[in-house]
Amino acid sequence: RCNNVVTVIPSALVLFMMLLMAFPFPSHADIPKEVAQQIKSINAKGEYYGLIVSGQDELQAVLSEGPGMFKPDQELPRVDASARRFHVGRMGKHRAIVVMCGRGMVNAAQTTQLLVSLFRVSAVLHYGRASSANPNKLNIGDVVIPRQFAHAGIFYWEKYGGDDESYDRKIANLKFSEYNVGGKEVANKLESVYFQPEMIFSRFGEPEVGENRFWINVDDNLYATAQKIENIELNPCVGKSRSVCLEQQPKVKRVERGGSANMYVNNEAYRDFLRKRMDVNSIDSESAAIAMACESENRPFIAMRSIVNQAGGSSEGNDVELVVKLLPEHARSAVGEMFNQLPSLNPKILSVIDI
Repeated sequence: RCNNVVTVIPSALVLFMMLLMAFPFPSHADIPKEVAQQIKSINAKGEYYGLIVSGQDELQAVLSEGPGMFKPDQELPRVDASARRFHVGRMGKHRAIVVMCGRGMVNAAQTTQLLVSLFRVSAVLHYGRASSANPNKLNIGDVVIPRQFAHAGIFYWEKYGGDDESYDRKIANLKFSEYNVGGKEVANKLESVYFQPEMIFSRFGEPEVGENRFWINVDDNLYATAQKIENIELNPCVGKSRSVCLEQQPKVKRVERGGSANMYVNNEAYRDFLRKRMDVNSIDSESAAIAMACESENRPFIAMRSIVNQAGGSSEGNDVELVVKLLPEHARSAVGEMFNQLPSLNPKILSVIDI
């Protein structure tokens, strides 16, 4: 009986393997051959600038027709992969691939990784919306370009009464008892949270060896290039007669720091905490994730964000309603002029499809 079992098992295994070959199971990681061939054809034309936008409104603004705006490729205007649509063409004098990431840090990081892995993307630009954490410097309607970004959503939450756990306590801590109404500091069971650094892995570093980083710099050359667009005129008014306008003339402004996290900040006290303790000027939900993915993949990166509210603070007049109508025009102006000023691309970049 034992001999019979021994001879039956290999036969069953052979039959099972034949079935696997005849009916292969699809892998979510696989790229369909047709899509892979399209990507190869796109990459054969050379290197690209990548432009990641946060949502549909920004995407439609960038893809709209106009001088210096996006012109789709005549042969392959778009390719779909992993539920993302990559729009292929030119922005001004440069080849460009535009993709929408969707809201939040995970979507932003995943989209960035797909973009730089599949395509010959030499540098990444990002455009979306943000809240102002510094109302004395950033007005509604301004387009802000931070020099650094932090993932401001990784915390060590201390137990009530305090503890001596070995977490980072140098960046900033938010003590809840300091924010009681009336200014009287009494004990609070929420205690305090300590902001923690992100762990960054570099493609040129040791496997499984990361570096703790809180602030991620944008590319120095791209940041210097952004200085050239600080003087462009952003339209402050809407309507046929241009009679309804923002309270302040909107401008493109380079600032020192921006923060990102998976939260929508509509709280003046928390906004002021971020500004006073970490010098954060703008708040959004994607930029730091894109910055970290680009840092890991050694791709130059810069972000541009339109200020649409004061993160819980009061705004002048009807600025919040007006800026939504002005955002598409501001996107076209700021992004279009930035592409006009961008330097030539690095021809040595390859995608994983081409390796």
